[in-house]
Amino acid sequence: MPVVQHLIYMFMMKIRLACLLSLMLLALACNQKLSPVEANHYTINGKTSEMPDGTILYLTETLSNKIVDSIKVTGNTFQTEGVLVVSPTNFYLHTEDFSEYVSIWVESGTMTFDASATDFKHAIITGSETQTEARDFLEAIASLEEDDMEETERLAMEFIGKHPANRLSASMLAGYAPNWGKAKVEELYNPFSQANKESEYGKRIWQYITLHKDHQIGDRFTDFEISNPEGESIKLSDHLGKVTLLEFWASWCGPCRKQNPELVKTYKKYHQQGFDIIGISLDFSKEDWERAIHADSLVWTHGSDLKGRNSLPVIIYGINAIPDNYLIDSNGIIIGKYLWGEDLEMEIQRGLN
Repeated sequence: MPVVQHLIYMFMMKIRLACLLSLMLLALACNQKLSPVEANHYTINGKTSEMPDGTILYLTETLSNKIVDSIKVTGNTFQTEGVLVVSPTNFYLHTEDFSEYVSIWVESGTMTFDASATDFKHAIITGSETQTEARDFLEAIASLEEDDMEETERLAMEFIGKHPANRLSASMLAGYAPNWGKAKVEELYNPFSQANKESEYGKRIWQYITLHKDHQIGDRFTDFEISNPEGESIKLSDHLGKVTLLEFWASWCGPCRKQNPELVKTYKKYHQQGFDIIGISLDFSKEDWERAIHADSLVWTHGSDLKGRNSLPVIIYGINAIPDNYLIDSNGIIIGKYLWGEDLEMEIQRGLN
């Protein structure tokens, strides 16, 4: 081959190799997965109606009760964006005083929130499949007769059974677990997808399955350790009196706070005879918890891990609403449950005698 032709041939081969390499790199770039930040980035474009300029909306993650963003409304529009740790994630979008609020399942991508022609709570939310499923479920419940809890729970069980990979199913099962008991919860949990089992909801359900004790009157109490307001570890068994009321409450619980003055009177009346109280709070905020203790003059022993419904004692004792309580005698036997007023005093007297 003449020298000139050989040089041309070599030059063309280099061009072909360069082109091939470029195509390979382009193909790799096209097939490359998005980074976690890109994959879980979300944007919510919102419209409101008659909301004053400067109103601040808060996006609060429901599991942790942490505010992840504050958003200013201008001209009845707002926008918020961020990165989800897990998609989807449930939030509350609300004003500071919760006079306006809505539960919203946020997924990666762009979502719209349109309350321009509705009230805030019934805004039309698009861009999240989980939100659509939650809306459809709530609409089905709304069509039932008022307070038909039996049918509501049947529909929830049916949804969970049909959608074992849906994050909404995990959320509902975590919420309903104390109502349904371990056998039913385990039956619904076992078919869950691995992602649902590894989710925060799944972990909470598994905690319930493994830790919950179905305490009945006559059973022995289950011991636990928890921190007091000073950060010291306290053990239930170390603080039992002749009769002890294990009281579940929270600073944000209106009925609990309303009940506290009567509980203070009962404590003062019987404490010298051996009656004691251990208050377990479902608070998230240490400041709110301590403030309520002092404001209501609750001078007995207190404990909380500041995890709300995910608190260890709450899971062990299957608390699904507060206020709630267990009365324990000096031998560690449960002698009463959910006692108030005269009923509580009568059982205290019986335990002290």
